Amino acid sequence: MEGGTATALTLKWLGERVDAPTIAARIGEFLTNIGASLLKQSTGQAITLVLAFYLLFFFLRDRRAGLDALVHLSPFSNIETGKLIVRVRDTIHATIFGTLAVAALQGALGGFMFWWLGFPSPALWAVVMGVISIIPVLGSFVIWIPATIYLFLEDRWADAITLALWGGVVISTADNVVRPLLVGETLRLHTAPAFVAMLGGLQLFGAHGLILGPIAFTMTTLMLEFWRRRSDPELQEK
Repeated sequence: MEGGTATALTLKWLGERVDAPTIAARIGEFLTNIGASLLKQSTGQAITLVLAFYLLFFFLRDRRAGLDALVHLSPFSNIETGKLIVRVRDTIHATIFGTLAVAALQGALGGFMFWWLGFPSPALWAVVMGVISIIPVLGSFVIWIPATIYLFLEDRWADAITLALWGGVVISTADNVVRPLLVGETLRLHTAPAFVAMLGGLQLFGAHGLILGPIAFTMTTLMLEFWRRRSDPELQEK
């Protein structure tokens, strides 16, 4: 009886001080908002993906007509417009190549350390880390951070510290160093401007900024070069 009385008193005390219906309503409202937001974002992503493939079909099929129209509408001369088109093409190729090269490098570095520490199927984990590294929002840390936590839980302190340092210093740094080097070398840019262009693109455009940032930077520098040539009579003669 004493236990039942204590339970009843506790429930009565909670009932007097906690507004259960209001809390339940707020939790339901919170979950509803989250569900609506996820549905909206997933629907938007699906529509964007469909539109991207739809437009890509016409871009590939009618690319010659599109380029001719761009040359006709461009305020620059045909030679200058051709240079712009070539520069944009090289920028896209360099960015995609740099992204794939960095992903392969990060996957290889992660797989090597997994093999060194005795994890099963290191080649599989290397492939997984390489694929995830392509996604700007994610990265190879999605794999090696949980692996580090696992090593700590297994009391393998030295291995956990080794993996944490390897992932934080070597694998993560590869993206910030190798990608600008590859992109900058292809576009004949210094590493610092290439890195700033990618960071600025990511901040302004999101994940698409990895390509749009360098494109905007290279187009701006090339158009400034056109302007300088038009402004300087000595350069116009060259």
